[in-house]
Amino acid sequence: MSGIKPILAGLLILAVMLPLSSCGGDTPEAEQITVRLAAPLNATIENFDTNLYKLWLEEQTGLKIEMTWLPVEDAERIATIALATGDGLPDAYIGFGSYDLFSSLNLQKYGESGAIIPLDSLIDQHGVHLKAVWDELAEYEMRQFMTLPDGHIYYMPGFSSSLITRYRQMMWVNRDWLDALNMTVPTTTAEFRDMLTAFKTRDPNGNGVADEIPLAGTMDHYGKQIYDFLLNAFIYNDEKHDRLLLEHGAVGFAPTRDEWREVLRYMRGLYEDRLISPHSFTQSNQQHQQMANDPRGILGAFTSPGITLTVLQNSPEVMERYIGIGPLTGPAGAGTASVSIPLPKPNGVITSACENPEAVFKLFDLMLSEEACLMGRYGEQGVDWQRAKDGDISIYGTPATIDIINQLWNKPQNKHLNQIGPYISRPKFSGGVTWDGNETDGEYMNAQAALLYRDHEPDEFIGELIFTAEEDERILGMGAVNSRKKTDKPRRRSFSQAVAPGQEQKVVEYFIHIYADYPDVITTQDMATMTGLHKKSFQRILGEGHIKVLENGRKFIIPKVYFWEFIASRRFIDSWSNSESFIKILEGFEEWKRQRE
Repeated sequence: MSGIKPILAGLLILAVMLPLSSCGGDTPEAEQITVRLAAPLNATIENFDTNLYKLWLEEQTGLKIEMTWLPVEDAERIATIALATGDGLPDAYIGFGSYDLFSSLNLQKYGESGAIIPLDSLIDQHGVHLKAVWDELAEYEMRQFMTLPDGHIYYMPGFSSSLITRYRQMMWVNRDWLDALNMTVPTTTAEFRDMLTAFKTRDPNGNGVADEIPLAGTMDHYGKQIYDFLLNAFIYNDEKHDRLLLEHGAVGFAPTRDEWREVLRYMRGLYEDRLISPHSFTQSNQQHQQMANDPRGILGAFTSPGITLTVLQNSPEVMERYIGIGPLTGPAGAGTASVSIPLPKPNGVITSACENPEAVFKLFDLMLSEEACLMGRYGEQGVDWQRAKDGDISIYGTPATIDIINQLWNKPQNKHLNQIGPYISRPKFSGGVTWDGNETDGEYMNAQAALLYRDHEPDEFIGELIFTAEEDERILGMGAVNSRKKTDKPRRRSFSQAVAPGQEQKVVEYFIHIYADYPDVITTQDMATMTGLHKKSFQRILGEGHIKVLENGRKFIIPKVYFWEFIASRRFIDSWSNSESFIKILEGFEEWKRQRE
């Protein structure tokens, strides 16, 4: 895509009409129910008409399934307008699980307005597979998280769980250097400091040059900031929930504790002794990756949610260089692992325009069955995957359950729908993939590292905070009042105050105008500077998938044109900030718009 041009929203919708087909010849065409779905366009699905999984769903249900693909850059806006006006609503939306479109607050709003329907009675009567999943995976409390503060459930879930994704703050150290120095893997903060000191002073790469970097990270990627891992050696660090603690049922705040001050002193000592690279606070994710993959072997330790997010998978000699270590024990005996619990996503939402909600619900419920989920994730049995044989071992060292023959994930294919609809990624399969014996396989290394964190979870931690619309308004209000009282900053503002629905393209035109001199490929810091929003906000936005990136090996590149797509999205337009830079940019836009009008 070379740029973004103003196009009528109606022309942006690409409809894929499927030929009529009966269920094994048993359903007359005149009686066949048509289900109209809409989703953001997914480039990995080659042909919806002939997709193996879609055809199987039709065969199993006797339904005719039609899809309206929404252009990715405009999908959320188109759906928002349809939900607000009632015009052009499909029977159901799928594929918006990671979008703000169906956040908890928005689901309640659309439920109250009647744009979408609650599923409670349908679940009671027809939720065979959903209720079975709730029982099978009871420890994840899916029903509780799916039930909103108004007491209703409005969606069918997409849900993934694996040990690898549960722990996002893991430390990797240079095994070659440990061997060269005859040192063991550190288990305490004191041993970790001794290791870093040896890395700096004893020439572990043996080249006679003081080019070793003991410890380095980047602020560009959640899980790669060095301090998050170290904090857990002193006090539990819940970055997702602003460092809130849960102790004996009461909520506390970690930065007010003595342990927090102690870890700050520890990290200051590491930095003053040049054991932490100063580049950790300024370099991009790409630069961090280059440091870890340098053929000279110059990096001693780094944090990363998985080795494959930092080290090139196609470089086994570099992969072999590093080993994952477990949580460190601090002076007071603490040593916890930050937990990222899996939450159900709203992957199937039925609208008020649906004339056959029972049929659509049964379709969604079928998609949660084990057979459907295996096909919907791995493709065709016997061709793309097979059941593991007795004696096969998984990447976790446990009995394997599934053997991947042809890896289809995130590749152009026509066997499944890339989990854009309701699905359950059952741990017994996601954690039961057969290991082929390759010790430098990235997924195997990630799994083995994750096992080191499993026994270090705190007894209590916050899973998820869900607020009613009224509570959210109160929180925003208190934040604005405190901001004015404490910092004298301007009141929070948003581009939504200056842009009417349907005019988002004007914001893009303004940004293109004022940032014409920026390079075609930008960084997280560039995006923060260009918008006035905090850099950490963009780390989270990238992590949630709201901005598309290109992948070059294991390096992530952000073309400016993808950033323009984000600027046109409601995710940005509806963002509120009292940052002076943000408000200055917004006021510049308002003046630019007045001059053009």
